[in-house]
Amino acid sequence: MRSYRTLDAGPFGGMGMTPGVKALLIVNLAVFVIQTIMHDYSGREIGALTGLFGFIPGQAIIGLEVWRFVTYMFLHGGLGHILFNMLGLWMFGTQIEARWGRGPFLLYYLVCGIGGALTYGLFKLFGMDAFTPMVGASGAVYGILLAYGMMFPEAIILIGLIVPMKAKYAVVLFGLIELLSTASGGGGGVAHLAHLGGMASGFLFLRLTIPSLRAGTGLKNPWRQWRGKRRLRVVRPEAGAGGPRPVDGRPAGGPPPSIDRAQVDAILDKISREGLQSLTTQEQEILRRAGRR
Repeated sequence: MRSYRTLDAGPFGGMGMTPGVKALLIVNLAVFVIQTIMHDYSGREIGALTGLFGFIPGQAIIGLEVWRFVTYMFLHGGLGHILFNMLGLWMFGTQIEARWGRGPFLLYYLVCGIGGALTYGLFKLFGMDAFTPMVGASGAVYGILLAYGMMFPEAIILIGLIVPMKAKYAVVLFGLIELLSTASGGGGGVAHLAHLGGMASGFLFLRLTIPSLRAGTGLKNPWRQWRGKRRLRVVRPEAGAGGPRPVDGRPAGGPPPSIDRAQVDAILDKISREGLQSLTTQEQEILRRAGRR
């Protein structure tokens, strides 16, 4: 994965580490430590872990060694390889998981990773690379980058740590680079097909699970409403003991609710347009209070 980060690091530091991203980081780093100790996959040498758990198209598809579609994501070919993948996972994955929740985020991550392996495998099944292992989380991370660009299209990220660019344009740029690299036959030890497969799988997953999603425009109102209904509950004061309670949940004659649906919807709309970094301290507090209930 290439180098990129958000221009404003506030949302990452403010949110802290989300549980799904934290678990993925721990597992990937732990496996890499084991690889390092075993001198696994150093240069062209294939180690025991890579031989058993890396994605080898001929063995995974023809040999039905289906575990390889998942296990290859947790192996890496070197320090730079795992560094950029984990950096991308942390920077973009935390914001996505904060919106979706741990379960949907991890499912999306796996779908993108499996889709990347399947795309790579189908194109390499009968070539010289049919029994050459592929490793790395790049396919899944490219899928995360796609989701980030669609959810926060106006957020600014730095390409190569130098060039600022809106997320929606960065996604198109990375996609074109991978497409052109694949078409030109340029490999250089990089599985461009897996990157494309991860992005394509992520896009199809979002289209199938969120019918209202449109490429390049972010998440629309139906997703905001689904998020508001299923992930957040509006905080309202409890009715007094024995007091009448109208259908809206407030005691008769009592004060209005401290947080209403309109406030939450407006904040979620703002996140969809501008990203989490656009929220004020008051808006963040409203979301925290709503999420506790």
